[in-house]
Amino acid sequence: MGEHIFLKVLGVTLLLIAAALFIPVGQPPEEYENLPWQVDVLDDGSSKVFGVHLGESTLDQVEQQFQEPSEVSMFATDEGERVVEAFFNSVTLSGLKAKVVVTLGFSEMELQNMYDRGERISTLAQGKRKISLSGEDIQQTRRTPVVALTYLPRVNLEEDIVIKRFGEPVEKIAEPGGQKEHWLYPDKGLDVVMDREAKEVLQYVAPRDFQQLRKPLLKHASPRDNTASDQG
Repeated sequence: MGEHIFLKVLGVTLLLIAAALFIPVGQPPEEYENLPWQVDVLDDGSSKVFGVHLGESTLDQVEQQFQEPSEVSMFATDEGERVVEAFFNSVTLSGLKAKVVVTLGFSEMELQNMYDRGERISTLAQGKRKISLSGEDIQQTRRTPVVALTYLPRVNLEEDIVIKRFGEPVEKIAEPGGQKEHWLYPDKGLDVVMDREAKEVLQYVAPRDFQQLRKPLLKHASPRDNTASDQG
């Protein structure tokens, strides 16, 4: 019984330590690396986050960095949009646990060919489909660079914590209904999705590719903060 109680207390303590890294009370110890706000922007307009060089690091290299295997799938919509993603169910970096999804950099023609070779299609909600890739294409994903990374933390991020760690967003774009609002940081290639009813989501791309992340948001919502609404 005593050991069971100890393990419970230890679990709560570790969770508090992880949450504390987001609390705006000074900087974390210097030995911590690969934290969500540590984005290294390079001269060529690319960036590194969590040890992943967006646009350069392959899926194999990302799995080695995270020390976790991933599940690779293609997703398609009725509008013809297709994307290949790798899902990491549990990644621990500097004591912070999270789920991570990375997007792989395939051309439209490559995506079409992979879709045609898909071995199984599952229908999801809202007209989306999940495609199981062929063995040959799965092998190709291992050698393909990661171009975007989505980080889903286990802890909720309050607005003041996000501002403390990332600064004031350049632009805010609200989704229909007002439940979600995108806080945009073009210089970091970052979109922090603030959610009133769920945990926040952090989406990273190379800063040079930021408009590819921003433009789809504008199709469905108008900026609340127009300080950067004239971008591209």
